[in-house]
Amino acid sequence: MATVGFRSPPAPFCTRRSLSSSRGPPARHLALRVRSSAVEESTASPPPTDTPVGSQKLSASLISATNVQKALRGIAITDADHYGRLGIPRGTSYDQVKVAYEKKCEELMSKGLDEEETSKVLELLKESYAILSSEEERRLYDWSLARSEKPDRYAWPFEVDITQTPTEPPPPQEPEDVGPTRLVGYFFLAWLILSFALSVTLNR
Repeated sequence: MATVGFRSPPAPFCTRRSLSSSRGPPARHLALRVRSSAVEESTASPPPTDTPVGSQKLSASLISATNVQKALRGIAITDADHYGRLGIPRGTSYDQVKVAYEKKCEELMSKGLDEEETSKVLELLKESYAILSSEEERRLYDWSLARSEKPDRYAWPFEVDITQTPTEPPPPQEPEDVGPTRLVGYFFLAWLILSFALSVTLNR
């Protein structure tokens, strides 16, 4: 019997299109995708970060050119009694200001007021604490109080600044030497008596 041989089928012809399809999307498409993703990341808003309380700007700041001019003229820069709100006298140390502020907050919370009224009073306490706990704010506030109370007498800012006011008692004064003063007095008295005696003697 004759054997019939069959030729093996030829290998599939790999065209450029088939190679590109098997290797994935073209490089140009990939470059476009990478660029678009980079643009989306750059335009995306940054995540919110928590700002520390200490770095927030003081909303009720008294420092301004207008307030300095008022203090120079002896005009009060504010009607608020920050010392009265915290229940402390002038010249209180900064540590005692913080203690008084915390005490006032505790008293406010224990009163059982409604939320709206409590928030209003708390904002006033925060304002007074912010003024009296800052050296610059408190210096200007104290200077304004001193100038508005006695506009006829000029007071320098450093005179009312508690950080520059000496806390120690002044040294005792040395006793005044009154000896020369007495000698001069005795001399004039003797001269007066002598002149009177001479005038009486000559008039006889």
